[in-house]
Amino acid sequence: MSVIGLTIAALLAQATPAPTTVESAADRAAASAQKAAEAAQLAAEAAMRIADVIAPRPVVGAPTAVAAPKEEHWRGNVGLGLSYITGNSQTLTMTGNIAVDRKWDAWAMGVRLSGAYGLANPDTNAAGNSSATTARRAAGTVRGDRTFGESFAAIFVLAGSEFDHMKNIESRSIGEAGAGLTFFNKKEGDLEKLFLRLDLALRSGYETRIQYFPVLGRVENYGIVILAPRAAVAFRWAFSKDVRVSEDLEFIPFLLAPTSGRLLINNVTKLNARLTENLALTTALTLNFDSMPPEGAGGLTRKPTDVALTVGVEAAF
Repeated sequence: MSVIGLTIAALLAQATPAPTTVESAADRAAASAQKAAEAAQLAAEAAMRIADVIAPRPVVGAPTAVAAPKEEHWRGNVGLGLSYITGNSQTLTMTGNIAVDRKWDAWAMGVRLSGAYGLANPDTNAAGNSSATTARRAAGTVRGDRTFGESFAAIFVLAGSEFDHMKNIESRSIGEAGAGLTFFNKKEGDLEKLFLRLDLALRSGYETRIQYFPVLGRVENYGIVILAPRAAVAFRWAFSKDVRVSEDLEFIPFLLAPTSGRLLINNVTKLNARLTENLALTTALTLNFDSMPPEGAGGLTRKPTDVALTVGVEAAF
């Protein structure tokens, strides 16, 4: 019996061997590696969440943000020139101009107003010597433009009215349509460095004439119809952010009788020197030529050319 019991015990011991020391160490190493991998994955996920909070990643398929278009405002300037002399002679001359512009994408509008008024008494020592008017004129225009492509070409319409009593012009109302070609429009930020535009248009209108000085009188051909082509050049060049020169020149030949062959030439050369951000000192040379100025009563003629040199200030807004 003791031999059989020992034999059964030996067989049971061989059927269920005890785990070895090597297998237990391998299991522990595998478990440790798995825990290390899980910890690394959790750390990576936490780092990604922190990065998303600081700099969110774009969502695939979501619409991208579009920058808001730059809001356009009315921009312009107001100029004023004043000269007053008193003593043995008295002279008062005032000039003013306003220019306002605004753009809407391919559309633009511009308003121009100008005027001058002058009085002079050459000898205040002479008894009863009164002042004489040396300037009394004003003009205003409104222009609308529609540009195409890269703003090289544009079409425009213009309407305006003016008078010049020293030249016997009681009133002149005009309307015109044409095209403009912009050859240069170089800018650095808000600073216009170089600008050159050519306008070609056809003008129509009506002009009335009366002699105002030295006495009120009638003028031959009181009212005339205007039909004339117009060619104009506008040039601006900034030497620096503080100094700019501009040139506006136009030619207007009349086509209809009784003033067929009449030629108007208007030129304004201006130098701007900025004193502050919005205030500038200006010097302007204005030339107005009329080859057939209206004759006054009794054949009193007017000189064809008027030239004015003015110094003043301009405020931009």
